[in-house]
Formats: sequence, C-alpha cells, structure tokens
Amino acid sequence: MGRRLRLLAGLAGVVFVSVQGPHAAAQTLDDLDVAERNVAELEGALDRATAAYEATWAQIEATQVELEALQHDVRELERAADQAHQLLASRARAIFMRGTTFTMQTLLTSRGSQAAVERAGMIAALQVRDGVRIERADAASTALQQARALVEDREASLEQLRARLEEDARELRSQLDAAQAETAAIRTLVARQRRIDRDEQQGIYSCIFDRGAFHFRDTWGAPRSGGRRHRGTDVFAATRAPVHAFTSGVVQRHSWSGLGGLGLYVRGDDGNVYYYAHLASIDPTGRVGRRVVAGEPLARNGSTGNATAGAPHVHFELHPGGGSAVNPYPWLAAACL
Repeated sequence: MGRRLRLLAGLAGVVFVSVQGPHAAAQTLDDLDVAERNVAELEGALDRATAAYEATWAQIEATQVELEALQHDVRELERAADQAHQLLASRARAIFMRGTTFTMQTLLTSRGSQAAVERAGMIAALQVRDGVRIERADAASTALQQARALVEDREASLEQLRARLEEDARELRSQLDAAQAETAAIRTLVARQRRIDRDEQQGIYSCIFDRGAFHFRDTWGAPRSGGRRHRGTDVFAATRAPVHAFTSGVVQRHSWSGLGGLGLYVRGDDGNVYYYAHLASIDPTGRVGRRVVAGEPLARNGSTGNATAGAPHVHFELHPGGGSAVNPYPWLAAACL
C-alpha cells in the first residue's frame, strides 16, 4: 500500500507544459528565416506538450489500476474487521452466559493438579488469543478508516486531474490550430514576395495579383480618349480577384472619380506612392492609415470608373517620392514575371 500511496500522491504534482500563443506572422522575406525558426520552436513545444499529455494519461491509467487494488484492500479489511468483531462478540456472549465462576469451576473440577495446571494454561492462552484478536480488530478498524480516507482523497484528486487534462487538451488543440493557420498564412504571404535589386527598385515586392491569374503589357504613353496618354499599366484579372499590396507601406487614402472609379493609394516604405484604380471594393485590410505588407490583400479587382465590365483590371501607377507618374511596367515585370 505504501507504493500506491507514493504513486497516487505523486500524481498531484504532475506538471503540464504550457505553450504560448503563436509568434507574430512574418511580414516580408527578410523575416522568413526568423518566422520559420519561431514556427519550429512552437511545433517543438507542442510536441513536448503532447508527450506530457500522453504521459500523464498513462499515469492516470496506472493510478486507476492502483486505486482499484486499493478499493479491493478496503473490502478485504472490511471483511477482516467484521470477522474479528463477530468472533469477539461471540466470545463475550459465551463468557457472559457461563458467568464469572466458570474459570474457577474449570480448575476445581480438574482431575489432579497437573490437569488443573494444564487447564489454567489453556485458559490463559485463550485470554491471550482474545487479546490478540482485540488488537487485530482495532488495527483492522484503523487500517480500514485510513484506506477509506485514501480512496476518497485519491478519487477526488483523479477527477480533478482528469478535468485539468481535458482543459489542457482543449487549449493544446486551440494552440495547434492557431500555429497551423499561422504557418499557412506566413507561407502564403511570402510565396507572393520577391526580393528585387535593380536600379531604384530595391527591397521586397509582390505582384498585385496571384501569379498565373493575370496578364499585362507595357502600354505606357498609349493614346486614350480626350487626348490623354496612358500613365500607368493595366493589369487584367478576374472580377473580384484579390488585389495585393505591391510593397510594404501605409494606406494613404481612398479616392473616387468618374475616370479612375474606386481607387486606393499606398505610400511604400521605399518612399514611392502606388495608385490602384477601377477597384470593385476595398477590404478591411486596406483601410486608410493601416500598415500593409507586400503581398497582403487590400482590395478586389473590378471595372469602376472609365473601364468596361468585360475587361476588369487594375490601372496601376507609380509615383516616385509621391511626385509625377513614371512607367510602372518594369517594376511590375520584375515583381510578377
């Protein structure tokens, strides 16, 4: 029983692994290595937490076996205590019925002194045996009380441990789901990004549409109605296709005009301003004042303003330093093609 006591008491000190929430998502390719290390650390922590969870369940199963054995001991002690008390009660009734003169009569009716001595010894032995039985009955009663208290205590501890495990399991599952979603978001984001090192285009950039789902060509300066010249690049894609941030920066403002329709301006970390026109809608991630990351969805492709519904596209402009527009085609080609 001592071993069971140590095992059961030890369960009260089981330590659960606590896993912190997922790390902040990588924002650019520069952060990818750090993000991957963070994800690997989180996955390792989750593995350790899962191992601790499984080990604890194994302890619980072992403890349940010990508890069942302890409950068996309680039943055995109950039977032993009952038998001891019944025997003592029977002896007490017999002595009472025979009266206090029984012992003297037994000795006097003995044939000879030797027989009297033998009967006296037998009576003394019976008294000693009765005394031992009383002690055993008392010990059995004490052990029974202790065992019952131990069973009640360990059953309560086991129930608390089970509840704690269930709560930790739910938290572990939640953290694992969040980590997997975080990892998927990081990989999706950085898959759109490209490090570019050419002339004035330096840093991390992303095509404004997912690769393979768009087409465009260099139409800078092409004639337009009203004697205008084309001052950007039209990038064609499906209606309401996600429109991504060309580079990291801050959403500067939204606009609406009969020519450009619904528009959005992003001031990039590179100091340039990028203009998206003919949008169908702007996502919550594209709200004014929000910091955006290269490749992050900002809006939906459309044909608002001076554009035809049969050819939804984004009219994309590049304004170096926020000044006059220059041909964005080489910049788009470097990021998209």
